[in-house]
Amino acid sequence: MSIAISEIELEGNAFEKNAVMLMPVSFKAEDNNKYSSTAISFWKYAKNELDLQLFSEPEVLVEQRSGEWFGPMILLSSAVVSGNSELISVFCGVVSNYLTDFFKGSSESPQIKLKVLYKETKSTKTTEISYEGDINGLDKLESSILEVVKRDKS
Repeated sequence: MSIAISEIELEGNAFEKNAVMLMPVSFKAEDNNKYSSTAISFWKYAKNELDLQLFSEPEVLVEQRSGEWFGPMILLSSAVVSGNSELISVFCGVVSNYLTDFFKGSSESPQIKLKVLYKETKSTKTTEISYEGDINGLDKLESSILEVVKRDKS
């Protein structure tokens, strides 16, 4: 299991939305309507549990075939997180429940790849938290996100 935390550059105010956003496969303008097929199935599953919005209307689905699960990229803004202290825990719980259902009946523990972007709304700083591991390590993802949020507040 690995978690990498790094600062990235997001251009434009389109990323300033005060919602939990499911992002397209790339930040390039020409890819704003391309989503991975797993992102859309996760969105359909999670939208009842989270106020999860699509960044843009999907027009192209990208199929990724592998023994790994390539999760969607999720954008959390500091405005949304500060208004809901339980949001990160609920988000990680929904991901865990989705993956448990998705891989029900599988004898192997699948590898997961998931990225969470944390956007500070009062500055241009964005932190990317990349998770690679199995379902059992998702609690480490939650603590990593909380660590980034705590750094933002100090």
